[in-house]
Amino acid sequence: MLARPQIIRHRCKPVTPPPHEPGVLDGRNHLFKSDCVSSAPKEVSFPGLNGTAWGQEDCLFLNVLVPEGVRPRINRVPVVHWLYGSAYAFGSKDIPVDGMALMERIKCPSDRFIHVTSNYRMGLYGWSSAEGEHMDSNVGLHDGVAALEWTQKYIERFGNDPDNIIAMGQSAGATMVALMLVANEGQEDLPFQKAFISSPALLPRRDVTSRRASLFKEVLRATKCKSVEGLRNAPAKTLVATNKHLFTEVFSSSGGATFGPGIGFGLIPDGKYILDALTVLFSQGRINPRVKTVVAGNTADEGLETTPEIKKPVEFAEFVRRTIPDASKDTVQQIRALYPQPDSEIQDVVNDWTTDVVYGCNAQGLAEAYASKTQRCVFNVPPAVHSQDLNYIFFADKKTTPVEDMSLAKEIQPRTLDFYHGRDDGEWPVYGNQSTTVNVAAKGFQKQVDPWGKNPSC
Repeated sequence: MLARPQIIRHRCKPVTPPPHEPGVLDGRNHLFKSDCVSSAPKEVSFPGLNGTAWGQEDCLFLNVLVPEGVRPRINRVPVVHWLYGSAYAFGSKDIPVDGMALMERIKCPSDRFIHVTSNYRMGLYGWSSAEGEHMDSNVGLHDGVAALEWTQKYIERFGNDPDNIIAMGQSAGATMVALMLVANEGQEDLPFQKAFISSPALLPRRDVTSRRASLFKEVLRATKCKSVEGLRNAPAKTLVATNKHLFTEVFSSSGGATFGPGIGFGLIPDGKYILDALTVLFSQGRINPRVKTVVAGNTADEGLETTPEIKKPVEFAEFVRRTIPDASKDTVQQIRALYPQPDSEIQDVVNDWTTDVVYGCNAQGLAEAYASKTQRCVFNVPPAVHSQDLNYIFFADKKTTPVEDMSLAKEIQPRTLDFYHGRDDGEWPVYGNQSTTVNVAAKGFQKQVDPWGKNPSC
């Protein structure tokens, strides 16, 4: 257990440490049984999960996988702390990534590492707030920070090197790691030394307090509560039903990366811990200098399966205004002019714009901010859609982690282990002032200039 059960008075608040329990507890009692409340929108590409809800409020647990032969105070191996994605709405420490798959690629003692995964609150439990209420804007993010702090404090007891902790995440999880690098203008004490950030999913929104307050009103209306205290005292089944309703039965008008009414449930700049949009903080250099090494990646066509169906130019304008509510006609036309496709291919325009502003620009901004410390990569194996790279990094077999090229997966995995252990053969150079990027293609690794380095959408 990472923290106290998040029920009643702990709802909508950052975590507090759990009480001490003597003896040894059997962690298997919570394996695959401790997911935080999840609701998978009908639009997501997870057959079997679409439109469903599951989980519980007492959910702040983590897993620690230790390879055979690693002993406390004898071995000091790297630790990878994984934060999962899935649109700030669903998922857990147990799905969809299995760290054991990469552990099974360990061929010698020098490849060994410890794998930690942790839960965080999602949906209305993690991303609801209103100015003036006694609640935090980004509770889910603080859950992630608390989990990494737990790892920093206790993982040495498992045989970890406390000076070689890698915070690794994809999509929403990647965004959480990225925001830890800019929290409090980069002045935080980082609970990790390296960051592996894949497809950070966040729109470049600023000054969104009023939009988040409108979302909070939707939560109150759906629960028939009048205040945050009403939410804290509402029956658990009421909140579960409301969360599912807002994700699966209400039109999602958020515009990308998140789901739900209005601005959607997800991370926002709160003006306190996160002072501005992620890309703005990167461009202004308000970053944490303590991180030693960074991987910044995204797939080439993130928007292909993460964008709603758009058939007409007028629908494109409506889609843009979900992100930029006060966008004028000229602003929409300026954005449209960045993409050369004809109106008959307006869906491709929407896909490309989503790829840029939700994912690619975040990864490029991160790489540029840490140019001398970052190794940048773009996953470009067709169809190169969102999350496809995970099957290669955590490849187990063609059934559970289907890939187009099994030999490429077996090339990516040793390179991932090299990053964990700080091994450098010179084939993956730092980003530097040349915007050097590794294009991960069907023919292998190819060095190129970052295609988002001069992208006008960024």
